Amino acid sequence: MSAPPASHESKGMPVLVQEDKVTEAYGALKAPKLVQQIKQEENQKLRLNALRVLCEELRNPFSAGETVRAGVCPILTTLATKPENKVTREAASKALCALAVDSNGRASMTENKSAVEVLSALSDASPIVRSNIYDALVNYSANENGLKAALESNAVEVCIENLGHKDSLVKHHAAATLGFLCFADSAKVTAIQNQAVEMLSELLADHFWKVRASAASALMSIMQTDAGKKSFVSCEGAVGKLVKLLKDKEDLVKINALKAIACAAVHPEARREMKESSDCLPVIHQIVDGGDPFMSKHASLAKDAVLWEP
Repeated sequence: MSAPPASHESKGMPVLVQEDKVTEAYGALKAPKLVQQIKQEENQKLRLNALRVLCEELRNPFSAGETVRAGVCPILTTLATKPENKVTREAASKALCALAVDSNGRASMTENKSAVEVLSALSDASPIVRSNIYDALVNYSANENGLKAALESNAVEVCIENLGHKDSLVKHHAAATLGFLCFADSAKVTAIQNQAVEMLSELLADHFWKVRASAASALMSIMQTDAGKKSFVSCEGAVGKLVKLLKDKEDLVKINALKAIACAAVHPEARREMKESSDCLPVIHQIVDGGDPFMSKHASLAKDAVLWEP
């Protein structure tokens, strides 16, 4: 005879939710809960995990807008600059960089004066934080309002100051960001007045190729004006250092050098010096005939600029 069916069955203990695991809410509560998990201070692992989740969420414009409205921007600004925990600063600065890509994020950064608040992080002990903050400023400056706010926050002066930093990556990011900011005419004026052209000219001979590439690119931006060209030509040995980059092993360095040469050659003195250099036109001709269409295009433009006659 079989046993009667059981009226109930016993269950095992439910699996405990890990305290440092990000648990999502649904609907309108999703973004506020995520932001709260970032804001709380008791569980650092939970905060780091929430910051990683935020970076993924910021790829979605709708989610980015929701997190901005939940107040994430001032929290990220603080976490990217204040905590003693380096890992927290690195994660928060990465999220801030992602936030600056979104239009709502940039508007919130302007409202919260984030461009001013994060400038101190450009000298952070962590190269990851510095890199993230430089990228955040570039993303933030992608529209007119962001660029204006960055310039009003003395971002140009801070970048120039860091051109002399002992860390090569700091110099690279400072020059790259300065070059981007200098698409604004007012930034060019500030850069020239604060001896940026002289400092960038010296960096053309830096041992780190990314510094050389960024310096050439920044000089190209500044030399869009006559004052920029005049300032460059007045730097002793600057034209020679720029021409020397045509033989650089790194393609990006050569391309940026070609662009800068095309700008500088508009100045008669620079053009004369380039024509007289055995390392300029002969090397440019080699690049034109080298078979790389992209490189050849920029080499042709540089050649025409150097050979131009009034």
